[in-house]
Amino acid sequence: MSKSYADLMNDISADELYERLLAYGLFADKLPPILSSVDFYNYCKNINAPFSDNWKQYIYYESIRNINVPRPLGIPNPMAYQKLCRCLSDNWDNLKQHFEQQTSNQDYKISRIHIRKCGNSDAIFSMNYSNWKTDGTPEPDLLIGKRYLVKADISTCFPSIYTHSIPWALVGKAVAKAHCGKGFGREWYNQIDHYAQNCKNGETHGLLIGPHASNLLSELILTVVDKRLYDNGWRYIRNIDDYTCYVESAEAGQKFLLELGNELRQFDLSLNFKKTEIQKLPVASVEQWVRKINSVSIIQRNGKLDFIGVRAYLDLAIELMQQNKGNSAILNYAIKVLSSKELTPNARDYCVKAIFHLSLLYPYLIPLLERNVFDPFSVEPQQIASFSQKVFQLGNDSHNYEAICFSIYFSLKYDFEISGISADTAISSDSCLLKLFTFLYYTIHKSKDAEKKLKDHARLLASNEDDFNRNWLFVYEVLSQSDLKGEWKPMKKAGVSFVKMPASKDVT
Repeated sequence: MSKSYADLMNDISADELYERLLAYGLFADKLPPILSSVDFYNYCKNINAPFSDNWKQYIYYESIRNINVPRPLGIPNPMAYQKLCRCLSDNWDNLKQHFEQQTSNQDYKISRIHIRKCGNSDAIFSMNYSNWKTDGTPEPDLLIGKRYLVKADISTCFPSIYTHSIPWALVGKAVAKAHCGKGFGREWYNQIDHYAQNCKNGETHGLLIGPHASNLLSELILTVVDKRLYDNGWRYIRNIDDYTCYVESAEAGQKFLLELGNELRQFDLSLNFKKTEIQKLPVASVEQWVRKINSVSIIQRNGKLDFIGVRAYLDLAIELMQQNKGNSAILNYAIKVLSSKELTPNARDYCVKAIFHLSLLYPYLIPLLERNVFDPFSVEPQQIASFSQKVFQLGNDSHNYEAICFSIYFSLKYDFEISGISADTAISSDSCLLKLFTFLYYTIHKSKDAEKKLKDHARLLASNEDDFNRNWLFVYEVLSQSDLKGEWKPMKKAGVSFVKMPASKDVT
């Protein structure tokens, strides 16, 4: 039986919200899987005094999107993020009531991607989590009697969210504006605004992309927009900031876009008109490429997929990607399908080499390789080493620091060396994550000169508060307790680390 939006929120207790946002929601899942805030969460349970309440710079980094362009992400200062998570937890009853009010009159769940308990995961948010049994499948009902489909999305959604619009959504713009400024800072809705600002160095424009708390904050606003549009008779679904609406005519489609734009403007948001389109039905009820790729019968002989079948399937995925504006999410999908199949030795060898080739052309695929290629296909460590060297070179040539970090991560896990790695390159990159992963590499491969260079650089960054916070993960992990100040010092003394080194698999 499907659950309502409010049901899914009510499944989460205030304590669970706090733990899962803080212990499992500080680092985006696109990062190499050795970063963890579980130690920090446990440390926070035992501290006597709250952390300081002030603006904090954050770590900026970029992750390649499925259209081969970078997406700006952020890792907040952990103390600032802890205070935001605590505030959300302390006010969870108010927030659940808000979600109930905004969604209770809807006969299906409009928002499809939001915080929730995610099966076997400790994290409370996943971009890819879906469960039709829990969420229902409203599209077939929404399609009946409709002749057009409207696609729209919000222009740079998270970076455009105005933190003051969070109170507007929670208590109404009139009440929020009448209760802002000095004297009203302790109002619960203003507290959420305040701690959201602290995570972004006091800026009122923009939520960081990456931390799971940002997804909760965006839903506080977008569920209000949903209610207003639903009450006006519009029927659509929303995936974070992507809208799909079903209408009777092209004129109705234009009217929906007009009303959606007007409602978004109430919160200082706007539509991305480059991505708005009105399509005549029938079109596939899911992305057409998904239907096409699923329509191909993967023929298995004796329970195994052979070379010809794998090659045909990957060729189809590449063709569909080229027909869909270079959307490498199609390759991602195909790789995950193949990873669940048993392949003949020839097919497996071809599949691995083809995916490695595609990953160098579309670096968006690199983060999924360990779980969906290395492990299921038992790829030899020497092959991983050879591929990782190419990934490293690609990253160096294109300044794709995400790719370099993954190549270093693979070297740590599968115990091989990377040619061309350099402390000087890491320092000049201005990438906190590259500095950290380079340092981790040298701690394993024992280069005292390189370690010293990176430690000296960390001490220099630690001498300026903004520089420290922009690089806090690197500086904190590299320096000893004696080199750290303020709230970081006792945390280091307690043995808190944000890095969990992988159990290495030897190259044989």
